[in-house]
Amino acid sequence: MADHILLARFDPQEVWDKLRGLKNSAPGPDGIQYSTLKARDPGAHLLTAIFNKVLDLSTIPSSWKNAKVVLIPKSGDPSDINNWRPVSLLNTTGKVFSSVLAARLSSWSDINNRLSSFQKGFRENDGCAEHNFLLEQAFGHARRAHKNISMAWLDLENAFGSVPHTFILGALERAGVPESTISLVSALYTGSTSTIRVESGWTDPIPMCAGVRQGCPLSSIIFNLTLEQILRTGLPSDAGFELFSKSFSCLAYADDLLIIDSSSAGLQRTIDQLSSQANRAGLKFKPAKCASLSFSFTSHRRHIDPSPIRVNNVPIKNISDQDTYKYLGVRVGFSFSQDHGEFFRGISTDVVKVSESLLAPWQKLTAIRAHVLARAEFLCRNSHIRKRDVADLDKTLIRVGKNIMNLPTRANNNLIHLSCSKGGAALTEFRSLLDIHAVSHVFRLLASHDPSISGVAAESLRSVVRKKLLRDPTSGECCDFLNGKKDGDFARESGDISTQWSRARHAFQRLSSALRLEWLFVEGTGYHLNIYRSPNPVCVSPSSAGLVVRILRDEMESHFISQLAALVDQGKTIQEKTPPENRWRRRAMTSTPLQEAQAKAAPVVSLEEFPPLPNKPDTRRKQPKIAEPILEDPFSVLKSEKCQTLYRELQ
Repeated sequence: MADHILLARFDPQEVWDKLRGLKNSAPGPDGIQYSTLKARDPGAHLLTAIFNKVLDLSTIPSSWKNAKVVLIPKSGDPSDINNWRPVSLLNTTGKVFSSVLAARLSSWSDINNRLSSFQKGFRENDGCAEHNFLLEQAFGHARRAHKNISMAWLDLENAFGSVPHTFILGALERAGVPESTISLVSALYTGSTSTIRVESGWTDPIPMCAGVRQGCPLSSIIFNLTLEQILRTGLPSDAGFELFSKSFSCLAYADDLLIIDSSSAGLQRTIDQLSSQANRAGLKFKPAKCASLSFSFTSHRRHIDPSPIRVNNVPIKNISDQDTYKYLGVRVGFSFSQDHGEFFRGISTDVVKVSESLLAPWQKLTAIRAHVLARAEFLCRNSHIRKRDVADLDKTLIRVGKNIMNLPTRANNNLIHLSCSKGGAALTEFRSLLDIHAVSHVFRLLASHDPSISGVAAESLRSVVRKKLLRDPTSGECCDFLNGKKDGDFARESGDISTQWSRARHAFQRLSSALRLEWLFVEGTGYHLNIYRSPNPVCVSPSSAGLVVRILRDEMESHFISQLAALVDQGKTIQEKTPPENRWRRRAMTSTPLQEAQAKAAPVVSLEEFPPLPNKPDTRRKQPKIAEPILEDPFSVLKSEKCQTLYRELQ
């Protein structure tokens, strides 16, 4: 049972390793940040002593149970409480204790197989990509084999905030969690309160009678173990959809559930059983946010099943040919090849808006990278994006980047894509990023720690290559396919539908024009990716598949630098004498006269005339004098001719 993981006393190294990996966030009622604990208790010896005392007494300090809740407005009517998002702030010391205990409980759950492999939420895996991969494979397999398929996306209403504490403790007991750990969780939840900030101040402490604690690192694994009891009792053993000799009936990402079956009747039966178990646990599904999709084949023709699927006796939305459902951040429907042009046009618009703001140049670039392009990169990792969808965004980034950096239009575009340390703007080239993610995506699937994912990925690749060669391929021939081989049997057109593997094959061919790459298969360990980087080539093994994106992006940057250095008139623009030479442009303490004027702190040069000296020619001298004006309108000083002249001189 490996109970020693949970029963052992805390070790200073264990606590320090966890504390060292925590980054500062908004402090709780104690006002302490993680950096303060690191500085005042190096090695975490004092924290370890406190945590071991808590372990011995099975008692939680009362200050760890209190949360300050701040309400963040969402879109919609502010008078509706549902349009506010609560954010709980907990004591930092208590959060460190919960983090260490959560790591132990997660390890214990994995060793003892207390969580189903299809539950990907809050676990060390690429759950979004893996679930979307299985969903696309199920669609593709049904289309190729002309099989019936039915699925439903289910949404638990306020799942984290409504599950009763008695059910949580009972679920931990049924999972086999040691009694001492259950006592700690019970002590943490007994007497927990929240104080909410409202317009008139802070409310009185409100007891927390249900739900897991928001903001507590322990809540994620506790919720997973609680939901696991519902899934294990609610999913029929004979239900599911068969994919490459493996049956899948549910894909779970925390409380986001996708139920799959080979018939509408089987799907309805599974939903009814899950609903019954959820109701017993004090949870319920919200029909308004659920959806279903079913189609069957008759005489090799696909037909949509119009019969409605019901959740709690309420019909849910049935997705048609043109409809989509947003699942784990990706729009899915009958076709996985969705049009994302509108989304990327919105990203381009946001980039332009930031560039036209009154921020400093380095602030504009930081805002674009952190708050605009990050949304686009998530979609590139988890969805099928066409090159034409990002073409306008790449052009916009080049134009905006050159404008912010005051570069001429004829400047090489590579300057925009280089990192800041190399003298660039660090704005992503999405055309190459799509290819990098396509190669990395299939590698992570083949190297997944979940045997069901890696097994389906390997069989799916073999089926695609089999359709190309018209015979069973070897592992080496699968590598040849991914390497883009076109001669011999690989010259034949397969007539197959677009898959992750065909897209990765084309992406590999495009990357090979700039980088030296090669797929190979090693017996016993699986697929490897050779990257012939200079001066030291790298062979990425399956255990390091998560590093492929970073390595390929670094190699692409080296390629950009090589191209730029080959240009006689532009290669020297990225040279710097010392690494921090351009850092002053990117530091928060650096301000511009425009920002100082907005903050009413801009020194203004005024000219004071002096009378001519006696017995001297009438040659008047003008002595500059620094004055601190009081600006009613922060922009009024900018309109004066003197300030405009000064601003041009400072530039």
